[in-house]
Amino acid sequence: MDPTIPVGNVTIEHLSVDNHYTEEAARALLPLVSAGDRCAMDKLYILYFARLANFFRNLTAHADLAEELINDTMFEVWIKRASIGSNAPVSLAIMRLAYSHVQKHSAEATAVQPHAQSVIHDKDHDCPPLNDSDTASNPLVLLSRLPVEERAVVHLAYASGHSRRDIADIMNISCECVDVLLNSARLRLWR
Repeated sequence: MDPTIPVGNVTIEHLSVDNHYTEEAARALLPLVSAGDRCAMDKLYILYFARLANFFRNLTAHADLAEELINDTMFEVWIKRASIGSNAPVSLAIMRLAYSHVQKHSAEATAVQPHAQSVIHDKDHDCPPLNDSDTASNPLVLLSRLPVEERAVVHLAYASGHSRRDIADIMNISCECVDVLLNSARLRLWR
């Protein structure tokens, strides 16, 4: 099996959890996707699948929901294909769509379950303390206790390596709000 997929004059490596996509490869696919090339869309889907899976898995903790959100995000990429990446890097445009789907899901979950954790500025919000064994054996348990916005900013900053400006763009907030969310997450994680 060939480990690469040729796209124009750019070669895309198949993604695994350890490989990273390249902006150049995504840019090479966009004109084909914009022209309605479903094969190119499949390649773009493969290119972003691991990154989106990690993002959604860290924010939702449900594999079936993560898969649904990936499909919803990439379907929206297909629908908006002509404008994807026109004003920002492709990765930021796709991650912005992904985050909007997380927000939509969170809002729907809150509507169904009014006491769900979705509001960041709720000063009365307090997570019950965790045992040292809970966090020592699985730090994801600790992260899962953060509100979704804080989990998103932590994931985008530390797991995905996005800059403060990129995170602000993805989450459609100011850089100062990114700082507030990161500081709030740090305080919750260290108490």
